Amino acid sequence: MSILDRAFDIATEDSTRQWRSESYFNDPNAWALDVAGVHLWSLQREVAISVRDNKNTAVKAGHGVGKSLLAAVLICWWIDTRYPNAFVASTAPSNAQISAILWREIRKLKDAIEKRHTEYTKLRAKGLSTEGLPDHSLPGYITAQNEWKVGGGTLIGFGRKPPDQKTDDAFQGIHDAHVLAIGDEAVGLTEEMIDALGNITSNQNSRRLLIANPTNPASYFG
Repeated sequence: MSILDRAFDIATEDSTRQWRSESYFNDPNAWALDVAGVHLWSLQREVAISVRDNKNTAVKAGHGVGKSLLAAVLICWWIDTRYPNAFVASTAPSNAQISAILWREIRKLKDAIEKRHTEYTKLRAKGLSTEGLPDHSLPGYITAQNEWKVGGGTLIGFGRKPPDQKTDDAFQGIHDAHVLAIGDEAVGLTEEMIDALGNITSNQNSRRLLIANPTNPASYFG
């Protein structure tokens, strides 16, 4: 292959990637596959489209069906496609659930995308095909306190269980063009907590996702 042919291929590849990047804003399922390397199954894809299209989505799901992975994918997709005008906030009934379940999945996913991007960079430098690999990694870093930050320590997301009786305080001040709020293990969340997630997603471009095993029909989630 001549240098000119390779330059043409690179230009075509860059143009295709730019088109795909713009399309990912409205296609979380394509983003999951192309950027994260995650193939969502049919009902996960259905939930992802609901989050795209509806202000509020509530999902009752069984054990071991990938609900926390899906929530992690949606959080990473949201940051990637809407940054710098994006914020994500998640909560669960306990800090242990936040750290050990959802934010563990988010860290794993962010690291996997970083590795895929590193491979993309290596192959591109050698003039080899980078098909199926992301041309970028996700912005910022995640702290041990489950806070997603970017340069200068600017907070763009967190996982947090507010102290009892201080639900509103924990979510005050979150106002951005695109806010994604997730209540994980939502069957154990109080009415005040679920409403607080609704308060920070009141604008047109924000979304609230509640997801849980439906173990208590008397709960507010139920």
